[in-house]
Amino acid sequence: MILLKVGAVLASIPVAVGAVVAGTGVMVVDVRDADGTHIVVPVPLLLAETAARFVPAQAAAANVDRQLARARPYLPVAEEVLAAVAESPDGELVRVDDGDEHVRVSKVGDVLEVRVESPRESVTVNVPFDLARQALRQARDGRTAPADLVAALRRARLTRLADVRDGGDHVTITIW
Repeated sequence: MILLKVGAVLASIPVAVGAVVAGTGVMVVDVRDADGTHIVVPVPLLLAETAARFVPAQAAAANVDRQLARARPYLPVAEEVLAAVAESPDGELVRVDDGDEHVRVSKVGDVLEVRVESPRESVTVNVPFDLARQALRQARDGRTAPADLVAALRRARLTRLADVRDGGDHVTITIW
């Protein structure tokens, strides 16, 4: 009887870990190389968030401050524009065609989709509005917390963040 109880406790550990990972989300990096190599790396968001908490906050803030020094006065306007776009109906916002190279920026649901296509490569990046709002808010307030940005990915479940094709190489990053 005691062995049954011990077995039940031991069996519950992987189930509990699986439930936590499923509840917090997983980022899946899928790499397919032209030579046939295929690598899939699932990264639990909880693990990524924990790792991001070890990024020295002062170093991250100093780097962002240097990068955003000139842009900081315009960040409130950027937040207003982002909010307006998020509330607008879905549709194409920007289209640039230069010969056989094309750039499209569209609002699709709760993401801002940026697509760049050329004969050799294709790049699609989906930026969840919640993530963009949080990043802008942190930048405006002068505090950068990488772990908070990773945590915001939990609200981006079932989103393909990036899809890159370059020749025969293909990389996707998806939040599950």
